[in-house]
Amino acid sequence: MARKVRFYTGVEIDKAGKRHTWSANVWQEFMNSCMAESQTFEIRRRKIAGKCELCSSPSVYYLHLTKDRELSDWPEAGDASGSVSNLATRRAQTGIISILEYTYLLPVSGTPYIALLRSSSGPMPSAISDWMSMKSGMPETGSSFELQPVLRKNARQKLDEALGVKSLEVRFEGKPDPNSASEIERAAAEASSSIDGSDYANMSVELHISMGRPTVVGPSTEAIRKQALSILANNNVSANPLKDLIHGGWVTKLRAKTIQNNPDSDGTVIEPVDFIKEQLTEDADFGSMKDDEMAPEIILSGMMAAIGRFRKRDIEHS
Repeated sequence: MARKVRFYTGVEIDKAGKRHTWSANVWQEFMNSCMAESQTFEIRRRKIAGKCELCSSPSVYYLHLTKDRELSDWPEAGDASGSVSNLATRRAQTGIISILEYTYLLPVSGTPYIALLRSSSGPMPSAISDWMSMKSGMPETGSSFELQPVLRKNARQKLDEALGVKSLEVRFEGKPDPNSASEIERAAAEASSSIDGSDYANMSVELHISMGRPTVVGPSTEAIRKQALSILANNNVSANPLKDLIHGGWVTKLRAKTIQNNPDSDGTVIEPVDFIKEQLTEDADFGSMKDDEMAPEIILSGMMAAIGRFRKRDIEHS
C-alpha cells in the first residue's frame, strides 16, 4: 500500500520576527527532550500527546504524536457473529476507550530535514508545530515554531527572496479548518460553513486574491506572502488527494505570483510559483496488502526507504 511521505524543516521565529532554521543538532536535542514521558497539550480545543519512542527494527528513534478521534466520528465494526454496530456503543464490551489518529516524525540524520507520515486525521503540521512550541517553552519567550515543507530550491528561493506576492490562488478540498493559523483558510471555512458535514468529501472552496498593479510593493503584498507561507505550513498539500483522506481538508491548488527585484534593471519582475508542483515528497510502500497492520516497524521501514530516495535528490532541496 503506497502512501506519501512528506519532508519539512523546522523554523523557529524569535520575538523580533527573525526566522531560524533548526539544524540537525537542534533536532536531536529536541528529540532527546521528548524521551522521558508522553506530554499532552490542548491545541485548538483538541488534546495532542507526543513522545520520542524507539523502534527496534529498524533501530531508530522517532517522534510519535496522537490525538483522540471525536466520539461522533468513531467507525462501525463487525464481530464474528456478523453483528455490526458503532464502536462507540461497545466501549464497555471491547475495553476500547479511545481511537487515536497518529503522526510519525523521523529526522533525516545529519540534515535539517524531517520526514512526516500521518494517518488520515492525524495531527496536522500546524498542530505539531504548536505542540513542539509548547514543549520547548517558546510562548514564554515570545517565540513560535513552524514546520515548513521542503520545496525545490528555486521555489523556496522565490518565496523567501520575494519583495511581496501580487496574487495568490488556493483551493481547499474537504473541510477547511475554522481554527487555522491561516486567515485565508479560516475564510474558506466560513464560506463553506453552510455545507452539510456529510458532503465535505465532495466539496471544494477556491479563493483568488490579487493586488492588481504588478509593481506595487508594500504591507499588503508582504501580508499575502506570509499567507502563502502559512498555508504551506498548516495544510496537506497534494495534487491528487485520495478521497478517503480528505477528512480535515487538503490544498490542491496553491499558486503565487511573486514580486522580485529585476536583475537587469532597477525595477521589479513577476515570477510565478506553483507550490503543488514544487513540493518534494516520496511515495513509500507500507505492506503488500491493504489489510496489513500499520505497526511501527512497517511504518518506519517505509519511511526509511523514502528517506533514502530523498537523500539522492539532495541537489533539489530548498
